[in-house]
Amino acid sequence: MNPGALREHLLTLRFELTRRFGLPGLAGVVLLCAAAVVANSTVRMRSDTRELSIDARPVHAANKPHVTDDAGPRTDAAMLETLPGLFPRFAHSADDIAVILAHARESNLSIGSADYLVVADSGGRYMRYQMLLPVKDQYGTIRRFLASVLNSVPNAALREIHVERPAVDGNVLDARVRFELVYRTAQP
Repeated sequence: MNPGALREHLLTLRFELTRRFGLPGLAGVVLLCAAAVVANSTVRMRSDTRELSIDARPVHAANKPHVTDDAGPRTDAAMLETLPGLFPRFAHSADDIAVILAHARESNLSIGSADYLVVADSGGRYMRYQMLLPVKDQYGTIRRFLASVLNSVPNAALREIHVERPAVDGNVLDARVRFELVYRTAQP
């Protein structure tokens, strides 16, 4: 059958179905066919997933460490006891601030006067040192600066960033960046 004859047969079939069922009926038939295809795909996917999970169970069981139920809470408590030791002492804060300012200089950022705030939790094991930096530059430069600080100062967290564009057609942004540096206290 040549393409022209096939096209004529398909047009005839479409007109006949439209005449018999109307346009809403024809749309319903198309939707039922689509639903059947989706249902068939779902059933196949479920069976494939079931087969994969059955194949993976022995491997997962072999990799799972054999730990008794009583060891879990003690291990978690021991990990929590060692956590403060992973953070530097507050005396290291000046070095961290110098690193942040050095990254700003390397990025050629325009930095205004910074605000600093020390927050100590009563009876806690941690001190938080907040640093609010007003920054002016392009988005890409600010983003690279943030990434370099977060990658080089492990106890730093980006607490807040507020970005404004002073001019609609400008590409220089005014941003306020708040870093929070976490330190351990001298208390046990």
